Amino acid sequence: MASPSGLKAVLGPEASVDEIRRESRDLFGTLAEDDGSLAELVRSFQRYARGEGVSLDWPLDADEATPFQRSVWEFLRTIPRGEVRTYGQVAAAIGRTGGARAVGQAVGSNPYTISVPCHRVVGSDGALTGFGGGLATKERLLLLEGRADASFQRVRTERRKGFCPARRDRIRMEKLSGGK
Repeated sequence: MASPSGLKAVLGPEASVDEIRRESRDLFGTLAEDDGSLAELVRSFQRYARGEGVSLDWPLDADEATPFQRSVWEFLRTIPRGEVRTYGQVAAAIGRTGGARAVGQAVGSNPYTISVPCHRVVGSDGALTGFGGGLATKERLLLLEGRADASFQRVRTERRKGFCPARRDRIRMEKLSGGK
């Protein structure tokens, strides 16, 4: 989704187009259909999904974000494909040593999935900590980018005491198990 100023959000991966439309209305109210101006961005996302190293560095319309959120998101865009940083490393890089939790909140509020690669941020031990699309999606994105240890790190995360999969992961697991 975009405004004349840039991307407003990158939604997905929802189960259906209707689900995306419903989420869009909930977040932004009424929306105009794309006039074709996002066609190049769509092609870039398709190439990314095929594993091609493409730039998704489109302008962002982050009017509603705080200056701190914008600084975190701008830094995330500098993390090279296939590399990861910890929340603490991100905090230190933006001059907020000791601000890992605040960085986690800013990462968690990122509406620009993949364009602002929050999937490249991991726990201090390398574990794949929370991701709005679920750990399975975070793992797939890192594997797509050539991060061979992503599956190991996902298992490490799941073995943590008290781990609870994200809502989207729970729904997918329920569907796969026949709703049980």
